[in-house]
Amino acid sequence: MKYPYSKASEEKLSTCDPDLQRVFRRVGDFWDHTIIEGHREKPLQEMYFKTGRSKVPWPDSKHNKTPSEAVDAGPYPLRWPDKIVRSEEYTKDLCRWYMFAGFVLATACSMGINLRLGSDWDGDKNLNDQTFDDVPHFELVR
Repeated sequence: MKYPYSKASEEKLSTCDPDLQRVFRRVGDFWDHTIIEGHREKPLQEMYFKTGRSKVPWPDSKHNKTPSEAVDAGPYPLRWPDKIVRSEEYTKDLCRWYMFAGFVLATACSMGINLRLGSDWDGDKNLNDQTFDDVPHFELVR
């Protein structure tokens, strides 16, 4: 891997399905990134659901499976776009996330692995028709 994972990212990725691990290790040959989350236990999933960070309760998220069929990842260094202050920096940060997402999806496709992006839940490649945008989220489609 050209961009090795930190210990924390490695631990999180190790909770994921082997196909997700293969995709993100290949992505790491070309793009420095961080694994934000893999498997998610019940208390955290319930908290995310109650606060609106997830649209599904425990155990319905692909993050809740063992191994996890979902992973949250983002381009390193992580700079979360500030949705309150719309600015040139906001646009640049958001573009970075979407460029990374496109690279991940293309990498997975080249490996014969079907992923869904949390910014395109219906898979129609139209990001403007979503009601819940979760750009760091990638999940296996089987």
